[in-house]
Amino acid sequence: MSRMDVLQKYFPTGTTEGDRQILSKIFITPEQFPDVLAAPSGSPRLLVGNKGVGKSAILEWIVAAAKRKRVPTLFLRPDDLDTSRLNGLNDVSSIKREMYECFLDAVACSIGENLSGYLKGDAARIYKESVAKGVREPDWMGKLVNVLSRLSKPVTQVDASALAADLSKQTLSQERLLSSIQNHLLDEKSVFVILFDDTDQIAPPDDPQHLNRIWGLLLAIRKLTSKSPNIKCIVTLRMEVWMRLLRNEKGQRDQIDHFRPLVMFLRAPENLINSIFNKRISLAAEDSSYVGSQPITHFFEDPWMRLPTSTQRRSWDQFLLKSSRERPRDMIQLVNHLAKSAKDRGSDQIGDADAEKGMEHYSKERSEDLAIEMGFDCPQFLDVIRSFINIDFESDFEGLREHLNKMPSRFAIQIGSRALKPDSDEDAVKLLSLLHESGFLNARIPDSRQPLGYRHVTFLDDPHLTQMSRWNDLQAAKWEVHPVFRTYLLGLIKEQGWRK
Repeated sequence: MSRMDVLQKYFPTGTTEGDRQILSKIFITPEQFPDVLAAPSGSPRLLVGNKGVGKSAILEWIVAAAKRKRVPTLFLRPDDLDTSRLNGLNDVSSIKREMYECFLDAVACSIGENLSGYLKGDAARIYKESVAKGVREPDWMGKLVNVLSRLSKPVTQVDASALAADLSKQTLSQERLLSSIQNHLLDEKSVFVILFDDTDQIAPPDDPQHLNRIWGLLLAIRKLTSKSPNIKCIVTLRMEVWMRLLRNEKGQRDQIDHFRPLVMFLRAPENLINSIFNKRISLAAEDSSYVGSQPITHFFEDPWMRLPTSTQRRSWDQFLLKSSRERPRDMIQLVNHLAKSAKDRGSDQIGDADAEKGMEHYSKERSEDLAIEMGFDCPQFLDVIRSFINIDFESDFEGLREHLNKMPSRFAIQIGSRALKPDSDEDAVKLLSLLHESGFLNARIPDSRQPLGYRHVTFLDDPHLTQMSRWNDLQAAKWEVHPVFRTYLLGLIKEQGWRK
């Protein structure tokens, strides 16, 4: 097996499915992990984050540790639910009622498939009574909740210290994690864990009832945890979908305040992505029989590379870090692209040429993926991205404002169901807000405390920056197209032969 083949083994696709076989070797426990487990008693934890930030990997890690410590745990996804009975339902209350039954049905099936060994005595009898399809009694759901309580493991039989050590994998403070486990996960007399991944996929985005079904599922899960506080639920949701729920004028505004305290925003700061890269590159080097102290030199021609969009040079790890957009999956997929490029030219090491070629594909993919992510809010988002060939990638607010004001006169743009108007500052700021939220644009704020005299402000750093009420702050900032999208835009400029 060539070096690049080995490298791709440890930098596959960046998906949980692709990483599952090596998860025990490569998983890095994030600093936020204790907060993931810190849901208030009787409520689910809603884990919100960007696509590729590592939500699914965290749930997979919890499942693996719980299995080793014999804590009863179920891992569910939308395709485990039979939602056919929801067809034709429009109001959230009806959807919630039926979704609760769908959810418990999926729980019952998963128990039969994964936890049948826990069913003994009365629990087995009640379980059989409650899941006998076709002859179910009206109170079958109540009986199933009773089964869940009986299957729960007494917290006195859970070694919290051992569980904390297993979950932390020696990369996280066990003391802080132990406190979270004791004060939240094991705060009742017994514990049963249910993990639900990819909640936003409960219905396709083009389904008019998409958001209502998401609300219905969230409310159904909250109903279960409120009935049985010993049942601990962690639910994942993509960032753009959560923001869509917040913005939806016809949505459950009264529920937003109930769920806000349950939301935890998952991030992947630079130190975490560096740790993920170094761990994987070290394992790949070891697998490739490298015995030196600098594993990166085994796979890269030179410690420094030339940036594809400039003549500047930067270390490979810094290049990968800045191109990741706080998404470990992006970094992993970019390394995969670089390795493929090196293989295609017959090299066993990655060089500048591979950065150039790899970024062409990677930047285009990221741009198109971002347009899909934001497409529900703005169907023309890819056209919006492409319009930035007409403006400097680093611009002051007035230049950006002029560009955004003119854009609706060049092509139709909608945000939600509303068409934007040209020469409207209010509409321009709405579009800016979406561009900032998506990560396509970042703000550069003057800050004398920083070595370079400024700091970058992402959407999660300041979600309320892009508002009309913050006009002075908007004017004070420089606005930058994220470097990962620039190669795609430069390619478009090259195709056209000039910048308008």
